[in-house]
Amino acid sequence: MIKLMYRGGAANLQLLVEEIREAPELSQQCTVEVTYQETQSDSLHHGQLADIAISVAAGVATNGLYDAIRALIDRARDRGSIESVDPLERDGGE
Repeated sequence: MIKLMYRGGAANLQLLVEEIREAPELSQQCTVEVTYQETQSDSLHHGQLADIAISVAAGVATNGLYDAIRALIDRARDRGSIESVDPLERDGGE
């Protein structure tokens, strides 16, 4: 299984989830999970942050899927800040 992880604004990532679910070539082959991060309630500078994990089953023709996912990630980056996250970082490096 290929797992791509990104961190960014929760609203932007939620829109990305909707875009993935609306794309026929992605919705049938990918699973998406959003995890909301705790933020300091007194911080007005940043909105709610979240992580998104996009998983593609092993054995699926992934080149076309990966290109479609990358295009949606690029659109999300145009809307706001999104950074790639190493999947091991989220699990505490295990």
